[in-house]
Amino acid sequence: MTSNQPKVSIVSAKRLPIGKINGQFAKVSPETLITQLVQQQFETIPTLTLSAIDHVVLGNVTNLGGNLARRCALAAGVPVTTPAATVDAQCASGLVAMVTGAQAIISETADVVLAGGVESTSSANRVLSPGTDQLMARFPMAPAGQLDLDMGVVAENMSARYQVSRKAQDAYAYHSHQKVKMAFATGKIQAEIHPFHDQAGDIVQDQCPRFDTTLAKLAQLQPAFQANGVVTAGNSCPINDGAATMVLKKYQAGEAVQGYYLGQATVGLSPETFLLGPIAATKKLLAQHHLTMADIAVVELNEAFAVQSILCQAALGITDTQLNPLGGALAYGHPYGATGGILIARLLNSLNRIPGPALGIATLCVAGGMGMSVLVGNQHWA
Repeated sequence: MTSNQPKVSIVSAKRLPIGKINGQFAKVSPETLITQLVQQQFETIPTLTLSAIDHVVLGNVTNLGGNLARRCALAAGVPVTTPAATVDAQCASGLVAMVTGAQAIISETADVVLAGGVESTSSANRVLSPGTDQLMARFPMAPAGQLDLDMGVVAENMSARYQVSRKAQDAYAYHSHQKVKMAFATGKIQAEIHPFHDQAGDIVQDQCPRFDTTLAKLAQLQPAFQANGVVTAGNSCPINDGAATMVLKKYQAGEAVQGYYLGQATVGLSPETFLLGPIAATKKLLAQHHLTMADIAVVELNEAFAVQSILCQAALGITDTQLNPLGGALAYGHPYGATGGILIARLLNSLNRIPGPALGIATLCVAGGMGMSVLVGNQHWA
C-alpha cells in the first residue's frame, strides 16, 4: 500500500435532495438547482467566496446545449470572468467533471474548481431523428453497424449469462431500500444534503425511496424490458432530477476539508457488457495505487441495476459492510450528470464517520461501454 499523498483537497461535497422525473423539481430549471446548491454550499465555507473559483466543470446528459455549466455558473453568481465547461460522459459525467477539475489543479492552471453535475430529466431536450422526424427515445450508444442494445436489455442478458435470479435481484433492491430507510431514520443522510427552498417550504428528503416496500411487493412487479424477464422497475434505478457539486482546491496541509482526491481509473469495454465496467475500472485503480479491497473502507457503487451490483460485488470481493452503507441508487435514484457528485458526497459522508484515516472508492458503469472509479481519502487522510 502506497502513501497516496493528496494533491487535491475536496473542501466540500454536497447535493440537493433527489427528485423523481416530473416530480418535486418538475418545473425547476437546472440553473435554479445549481444556484440553490452552490450558494448554500459556499455559505458553509468561511475561507472561500464564489470569486475564488477559477473554473467550473459540470456534468449533464439530457439538458445539453448552450454550455449549461456556463449558464449555471452565471446564475449562481460566479464571476463573469470565470470560465465553465459542460461534460457529457453519460453516467460518469459528474466524476469526469471532478477529475477534469482535479487535473487542472494538479497542472497548476487553477487553484479552486467547482465541479459536479446537474440533471433535469423532467425538462430533458426532445430530439427528432433526422431520418424519420420522430422523437428519439434515446441517443445511440454505439455507431451504426455495432450492437446498440437498450440498457435494460443488457441487464437481462447479463442476468441470463451469469444466472442471477429475479429473487436475488429483488432481495438486493429490498436491502438497498432498507439501508436508505435506516440512513434517514438515524439522520445520517442529512450530512450530505442542502435543502431546496420552495414556495411551499424546504424540500429536504429524496423523493424515490420506498420505505414501505417489501419482497412481496417487489415480486409483484412485471418485467420492464423483456417478456418473462427478471429486470423490473423495482430492481432497476429510477429516472431523476438532481444536482451535486464539489469544491476542489490545491492541497494545503492543515486546512479544514471533507476529504482528498487521490486518483482515478477509466476503462472501455464492449457496449453490450457495460454493466461490468466498475469491475475493470476498480481493479485498475487498486493496482495503480498498490491497494487491495481490504484497504478500502467504503465503496459507493452506483446501482444502475441490481444485477450489475450483484456481479460487481462478487467479482471485486466487496463485503456487505463496505458496499453502499447508506443505500444506493435503486432507492435514491440516478440523475445521470449529477450522480458522480452524489457518489462522492455520500462516500465522504460515510468515510468521515470513521475516526481515523480511511480510503473509499466511488465507481459506476457507463452507457456506451465504459467504467470509472475514483479513489478518495477522508478528512483524516492527509
